[in-house]
Amino acid sequence: MARRNQHSREELQSMAIDAVRELVAEHGLAKLSVRKVAEKIRYTPGMLYHVFANLDDLILHANAATLDTLLADMKASADLAPSRALHQMASAYLSLARTQTALWQMVFMHRMQHAAPVPPWYQQRTAQLFERVEQQMARMADQQSTEAIHLAARTLWSSVHGIAVLAAENKLEVAGDVDEQAMLDSLLENYLKSWARES
Repeated sequence: MARRNQHSREELQSMAIDAVRELVAEHGLAKLSVRKVAEKIRYTPGMLYHVFANLDDLILHANAATLDTLLADMKASADLAPSRALHQMASAYLSLARTQTALWQMVFMHRMQHAAPVPPWYQQRTAQLFERVEQQMARMADQQSTEAIHLAARTLWSSVHGIAVLAAENKLEVAGDVDEQAMLDSLLENYLKSWARES
């Protein structure tokens, strides 16, 4: 085991987050434990509890790293025309679901133990995803109310998420022989055309 003073708190936190991501990618969320994370980074479980409150806290920090990757990809599209930006954002979301399936699923599968509340810092992270979608939809239909934009962004992204779920779980055969990117493009093209006409 590593000595307590071998790494700073920030280094230990980063090591543990990386270990969670590797373990989940290899074995899935169900088999994750603080003990396994500690073993992977060669520290005691007790030492991890000096850095994270519990396993939930550790998982949320690992999920935040996944969300940061997605948000960075979405930010890179922000200056495009709004319809094009939304297409790029959705494609980035689908790509993450396809290429990092276990980590992407962990963001949505994880449930806080004992129905504990999700901390505000993490809620803010997830809210940023919808904010980026809302910003683009507002550019397309700036006469719409804040409430309408809020609803439309969540309606659209829930549909994008549904396609990503089917793609990630290899369940697209239920929809027939259709490419997931083609489905995504069709969804966005038709929904956004309708949205723009309502402005």
